[in-house]
Amino acid sequence: MAKIMIVDDDPNIGLLVEMTLRKKGNFDIVNCSSGEMALERLAKDQPDLILLDIMMPGIDGYEVCRIIKGNPETKFISVIMLSARREMVDKIKGMDLGADDYIVKPFDPDELLSRVKARLRIRELEKDLLDAKQLQTVLAMTVTLQHEINNPLAGIIGNADMLKDWQKMDAKDVFDCIQAVNTQARRIRDLVAKLSSVTKVVESTYIGSTKMIDVDRSSPPSEKIG
Repeated sequence: MAKIMIVDDDPNIGLLVEMTLRKKGNFDIVNCSSGEMALERLAKDQPDLILLDIMMPGIDGYEVCRIIKGNPETKFISVIMLSARREMVDKIKGMDLGADDYIVKPFDPDELLSRVKARLRIRELEKDLLDAKQLQTVLAMTVTLQHEINNPLAGIIGNADMLKDWQKMDAKDVFDCIQAVNTQARRIRDLVAKLSSVTKVVESTYIGSTKMIDVDRSSPPSEKIG
């Protein structure tokens, strides 16, 4: 069930919006009577959409929208401004601050519901795309680890197997095997260090349509190891 936060200092308007949504759809409703209350309850309630009045005492709707859209943790919450202001400049200001839609009071109940459902549907599609992208990144990381680690790991295992009979080997061969294990282990260590410092994911083609992460291009220059 989608959660909707209504923010309006007029309790009659807030109740009207709530009744309209409850009558026309199935939503979890949170009603706030001020911008301050909305911001305080934001983290706890985590709404999917906010219906936000503009003209309110204290923190007005514009400032609430600016704060929400400026915070990485809340910027993807859909915001529909609900205001008696009809001038185009007011609509543009709201959109410039990140509002997703603008409805003029008095509103038509069917139009309000339609706009709300449209924004919630868009939000669901955005989540689906984000989940797909995250899955793609995980798969690319798996391919990268297999590609970058398998070779040095095979070298470590091969040299370790040879060292099982170290008593029958020449001292130089023993030293070379130990050195090879050390070198390959450091190679894996350096790869892990690069991956832990990734600041952006840059993909490259592995085989066919399979992607892997370009470790060097995804890591800060200072972390690159020649």
